[in-house]
Amino acid sequence: MWTCPRCKRIFKKIDQPHSCKQIPLEEHFQNKLKARDIFNCLVEQINNNIGEVKIISIPCCIHLYGKYDFLAALPKKECLEVRFALDRKLDTSRLKQCVPMSSKIYKNCIDVFSKEEIDDELINFLKESYHLKN
Repeated sequence: MWTCPRCKRIFKKIDQPHSCKQIPLEEHFQNKLKARDIFNCLVEQINNNIGEVKIISIPCCIHLYGKYDFLAALPKKECLEVRFALDRKLDTSRLKQCVPMSSKIYKNCIDVFSKEEIDDELINFLKESYHLKN
């Protein structure tokens, strides 16, 4: 793992190309109050049930880091899209999209429309991603 000395983001490869540009977190939530509430609840649940996270806000999305980048959050007007890596494609009706990132890793995407949807199933998926050895 490599940490960029400028932006402090953690990457799998040394000198991995990226943008160090960060933006204020609140910019992602302008006119998206529902997504903000869901995000706050999600971060609280992760901190309480999985492990502490560092939040990095970049122009495209919000990244959550444990030991590495394990979740990307994309605020929408009516939901919060969460993307996380696993070594398998999820078998759940909640799955919006699954994209292979390599022969062993899949990016799973789920839309979260309410704080109630941050349930044991979702937390277990995120716990698995948080502890996944890339």
